[in-house]
Amino acid sequence: MSPAWDERYGSWPAPTEPSRFLKESAYLLPPSGDALDAACGGGRNSVFLAKAGMRVTAVDSSAKGLDQARELAGQNGVEINWVRADLETFSMPVAAYDLAIVFYFRDPEFYARLRASLRPGGILIYQTFTRDQLQLAKGPRNQDHLLKPGELLAAFADWKIIFYRETTLVESMASLVARKPKT
Repeated sequence: MSPAWDERYGSWPAPTEPSRFLKESAYLLPPSGDALDAACGGGRNSVFLAKAGMRVTAVDSSAKGLDQARELAGQNGVEINWVRADLETFSMPVAAYDLAIVFYFRDPEFYARLRASLRPGGILIYQTFTRDQLQLAKGPRNQDHLLKPGELLAAFADWKIIFYRETTLVESMASLVARKPKT
C-alpha cells in the first residue's frame, strides 16, 4: 500500500465508492479484458472494474487493505485476483493487461514496469498527489510520495494522451488517461 494512502485517510476502513476520476473515465474502459489495479487499497476501484466486466488483478502491500477489499468484493458478488506485494519489487507480466489503474501511488522506478505491463492499445488511468499538496493544510507530506510538476505527463509523453490535468483545489492532484501505442 502506498504510504500516501495512510497519510490521506489515516485509518481504516477505506472508502468503498469508486474514485470519481475513474467513474468519469469509465466510458474509455474496454468492455472486457484484463485489468491491473496497482496500489488497490481497500479495493473500491477493483470492484468497480470487475462489475464493469473486467478480469481484475489487484495489488497492494497492506494485509488490512486487502482484507477490506475481499470483503467488499464479496458484498458485490465479484471475483478479483488479490495479490499482496510491494509495488517497488512486484514483478509484473509483460503485455498482460488491457487496462491499468493507479491511484495514490508514486514511484518513478515503477513507470517502466507499468508501461511494459500494458498490451499495445491498452489504457492507463493514473491519479495521485503532486508536490503542490504541501501548500495545503492536510494530506500527504512526504515529498517521495508526491509527483514533481509534469512528472506523470513526462513519464507517458510518447503515448496518446487522452486527458491530463494538474490542479490544486481541495487537494493537489495530477490526473492522466493515456493509451499505449499499438505498435
